[in-house]
Amino acid sequence: MKNKEFTKAGIHKKRKVSEVPIFLDDRLWDELRAIINQSGWNYKTNMEKLRLRDRGLICLLVLTGLRISEALQLKKLQFRVYENKIVLANAQTVKHGLMRAKIIMPKKGKLATFTTAFQEWLSIVPNDEAYVFPRATSLRAGSFLWDRPLSTKRAYWIIKTTTGKFPHWFRAVCETIYGRIVFHNNAWKLKEFMGLKRLDSTTPYVQGSWEENEKEIYKV
Repeated sequence: MKNKEFTKAGIHKKRKVSEVPIFLDDRLWDELRAIINQSGWNYKTNMEKLRLRDRGLICLLVLTGLRISEALQLKKLQFRVYENKIVLANAQTVKHGLMRAKIIMPKKGKLATFTTAFQEWLSIVPNDEAYVFPRATSLRAGSFLWDRPLSTKRAYWIIKTTTGKFPHWFRAVCETIYGRIVFHNNAWKLKEFMGLKRLDSTTPYVQGSWEENEKEIYKV
């Protein structure tokens, strides 16, 4: 599985998710929490709102596994906030995928931290037609162009600068969490959740079933 990252010269450089192993342990959750707590590079003006936007974007990627291009096209009208969850509706996928009619972002459990942080930013988005992740008019002005989404190139740069990761790594984290913890290695359910057409696309994220028999290893 590959993704693109910008080099200093502005040229795309392919990255592989397999280069950064994902372990479903407490350290992963600690790392994710640390990432969102520090998200937001040192903007010179309006730093808090820009930090909240960047953090909200990263949290959404963790919670939904959306590709960065998919996340940047979302508008506020696609979200509904409830007491115990936020629901995202009709998220359009790319690469010949299926529309994801409903994605739940929980306010309970380990994922709640990320939902709460995302909601903090969502509450700032002014109206239903506004893009959830808008461009800034300028760093000095510290205001947003709510009718224009953040560019993909800029989003890549923000995520790389603030987290040291790349957007598709967060998608892989989401697929791993849902594939192994939520859906218990059920490839079909993960395929439906992620809006994929091909079942074999889930293979890297449902290969943990052998771990259920870990105790038997020590009996050999």
